Formats: sequence, structure tokens, C-alpha cells
Amino acid sequence: MFKVTELVHLVADADPATSTSLAARLHEVAASRARSVLAKPTLPGGINGGDLMVHLHFDDESHWRAVEAEIAAVFRVPEVGHVDSVAYTGVATPARGDGPPTVYRTLLVAVDDSVDPAVVERFEAETRAMPHYIHTIGASQLSRVHESGGSARWTHVWEQEYANVGGLLGPYMTHPYHWAHIDRWFDPERGPRIVTRLCHSFCAIYGTTISPPPAPSPIRIGPHSP
Repeated sequence: MFKVTELVHLVADADPATSTSLAARLHEVAASRARSVLAKPTLPGGINGGDLMVHLHFDDESHWRAVEAEIAAVFRVPEVGHVDSVAYTGVATPARGDGPPTVYRTLLVAVDDSVDPAVVERFEAETRAMPHYIHTIGASQLSRVHESGGSARWTHVWEQEYANVGGLLGPYMTHPYHWAHIDRWFDPERGPRIVTRLCHSFCAIYGTTISPPPAPSPIRIGPHSP
């Protein structure tokens, strides 16, 4: 499964309806190739989070390449200042609970190129372990980025789902595991800072987003078909 996430940043004087019109256009362009399409306005409280979050699932990279230029053209309008984007693959960690998620959060991270690979792997391991300690995290996925664009050379994307926004802004952000293990990678006053830039963004969803719906079964026509 090939995934693309884009955070669309509008210019300061853009019409508030711009996000809605861009999302509708994106659905038209991507629907023929993507397994699933999410294009929603971001919720308040992000950091460099943009105004519109786009999250696309493709069966493979070739499906993305077939619509990549058309999608880029959607955002090539005066109302869009810039787009932070990542393309990646990976394996999702399923949610522990059964409740449907209502919030999707993504964190784009730029790790300094000079960092020892063993340190990067420790950062990755500690990030992947967060759901074991912070139980408001539903499904999650940490991935290395294959291709990035925008305001930094993004190296990782960390996705999570939550039953509600309180689970992100409360227990996730304030949990002791977050402060003791994760914050040190971001804050030079707390440890060996390796992250040079980030985008923290989240939006409302209806049902799971990190894992796409299964592909429809082919219709079989034969002598015993109804």
C-alpha cells in the first residue's frame, strides 16, 4: 500500500470556502486511482499544520504517479501558499479498543541528516512504543518517508487515530512517557535533539483512516451465478 499525505497551507487572505472547494476538486481527480481519499479542513491547535489535510491510499506507487501531476495542479492556485507533502509505505499497528475513531493526526518530522543511524532507530523504536503506554492512541503507523516536498526534507511521518480530540490534546501530549522519552528528540533543553522541523496537524474523520478499506471482490460470472 502506497500512501501520500499533504498539508495544504493557504495564503493569509484566502476565502474561508477555499478548503472546501479544493477538497471537492481533489476528490474528483483522485477517486479514479486511489483506494481511499481524505480531504478535510484541519482542526485548531496544530503546529505548521496547514488549512487542509489530504491523505490518500493507493494500491501501489504506479497509481499515485498516474494522478500526481493532476493533484499538484489542483493546488497550483493563488489561494495556496505552499504544500508540505510526504509519500511513504509502512505497516499500521491496529487499535486496541473497538470504538470508532473521530480524529486523525499526522506528524511530519525532519530528522537531521548528520544523526547516527543507531540514534534514529532508537527514536523510531520509542515512538512506535507509544501506544503501549498511552492508551488513548488507536491505530497508528510510523513510516520513513520515500519522497517529500514543502518547507523541509521530511524524513518520517507518525500517524494516529483517536476516539476524540481530547485523547490527543490531553493524555497523549501530557503523558509521562511522552515527556520522558519522546520530547527529548525535539527539545534541546531536554536531551539530544535530532528533529529540526515538524508539522503537527489533525482533522475530524468518520471511521478508520490509517488502514484503507479492502479492495472490492471481483464479480464472478459463471454457470452457477444467480
